[in-house]
Amino acid sequence: MAKKNQDVVVSDEANIRKLGQKLVKRHRNLWAYMFFGFLAALINTVAFMILHQWWHSAMVISNTAAFIISNLASFFFNQKAVFTNNVDHDHSEWHKLIVFFTYRIISLIPDTLIMLVGLSWLHLNALLVKIIDQVLVGIFNYLTTRSVFQKQEHTMIERAKMRLQAHKQKADK
Repeated sequence: MAKKNQDVVVSDEANIRKLGQKLVKRHRNLWAYMFFGFLAALINTVAFMILHQWWHSAMVISNTAAFIISNLASFFFNQKAVFTNNVDHDHSEWHKLIVFFTYRIISLIPDTLIMLVGLSWLHLNALLVKIIDQVLVGIFNYLTTRSVFQKQEHTMIERAKMRLQAHKQKADK
């Protein structure tokens, strides 16, 4: 009886391991983006704190400089380490850099507003506000960054239609 229970446990562990491997493989870009996104956010936070707290630069100048520094690092991380499968080879590196920074400039607006409200109006701790800011802006950045480096085969609407058709075909069987 003990042997049978051990076989069940081993089988369950193997299934869990297999499921875990599938999840990691399927969402590899997300996991890699989270790791390298954390590094970019850390670079942003450290640069901001050095400029704002130590050198006493104005908040907007410190935030913008930290933005530029961290996004140059982020572009490199995303291109070389994060989005390595289904890569867009149709566009030049300069094109990708311009599109990347266009999206990121859009994220600089809420980034600066969060910092302004947190520091100037609410008088919160600069490090705390910057961490909250990086989490919120990081979510937006992931969604836009994927479109820069990965080849887009279909629009979101086309993908939704294809999924509905596939679901309907399964239901008809």
